[in-house]
Amino acid sequence: MLRTRRKLRTATYALAGTVVAAAALAAGPAAQAADSLPSYWCYINGVEARSGMTVVRGTSGADTILCENDVENVIIDGMGGDDNIRVKGMVVDSQVLGGEGDDTIQVNNLYPRGGNSSVRGGAGDDTIITALVVGTAAHGATVYGDHGADKITTGSVLGEPGEYQRGGGQVFGNDGSDTIRTGNVDLGGRVLGGSEHDIIEPKSVGAESAGIVQGGPGNDTVRGQADTFLVIGPGYGQVDGGLGTNSCKMKHFSTGERVRSSIANCTVAPEPTTPTAPSASLPANPAAPVNPAAPANQAKPATPTAPSGSAAVPGGSAPSAPSASSSFPKEPAAPGRPARPSDSGV
Repeated sequence: MLRTRRKLRTATYALAGTVVAAAALAAGPAAQAADSLPSYWCYINGVEARSGMTVVRGTSGADTILCENDVENVIIDGMGGDDNIRVKGMVVDSQVLGGEGDDTIQVNNLYPRGGNSSVRGGAGDDTIITALVVGTAAHGATVYGDHGADKITTGSVLGEPGEYQRGGGQVFGNDGSDTIRTGNVDLGGRVLGGSEHDIIEPKSVGAESAGIVQGGPGNDTVRGQADTFLVIGPGYGQVDGGLGTNSCKMKHFSTGERVRSSIANCTVAPEPTTPTAPSASLPANPAAPVNPAAPANQAKPATPTAPSGSAAVPGGSAPSAPSASSSFPKEPAAPGRPARPSDSGV
């Protein structure tokens, strides 16, 4: 009886394992198919794009393409004209193409999960704005300016490329005189200028581990954001101006034997020195001038005495007041009372 129960239990476990394996095999292609389905919620010139398409296309004119959330497994193509493309969510295994014309492309993070995620300006002088550019060795996150004088602004560029320098987090200016401003270039991330005179302004290079900035051909300028001094390191930050006469406004984070970063093919501008504050002490008072000594044995002039009763002589003493005993004419005496006649009869 006990042996029979053990056989039944073993058979039950085997059957359950077979069912689970069969379900996994059956669900595998379905799961892969679900992952490959395009996902987006976009409007083209105010009209909602039809769902289920692998390519969302604009027109030959100037278009406004607005996607309200993440786009996944889809290509968004502005086609011709000066297009305005805005993706509010992440770009997951998808591509955003400006096409021809002077386009403005603004997307959120590039998030390659099972494939590559990229933004391309195409022909024309394009403006590209994106947040994080983070890739892996197997799946890349990449921004291309392509042709024209492009303005590219990104957040941090992170992730080391894999075989044949594919994958990772990378920003390319390509043809034209481009202006590239990025956040931290680190963890193997790379920024490359292109074929003409480019301006590259990263926030930092190799602050944690390693990052690369290359100017390429042309007379390039590499500096910090807002024309400040770029600090490279303390990790393995590398800046190479490339061919041409290049100007670098930067300095190493570390000093002496601790320097692991490198600068090549660039004329480094001298770091400005801080002016010394003037001393707070006041200058000494000059000595008071000494009066010339009076001639020796010079007698003081005597003060003349004015004669008595005379007016004061200039330079002499004031006349004295008259004495109280001086004679003045006396007032006449009051007339006497006339005598009255006698009371006796005359």
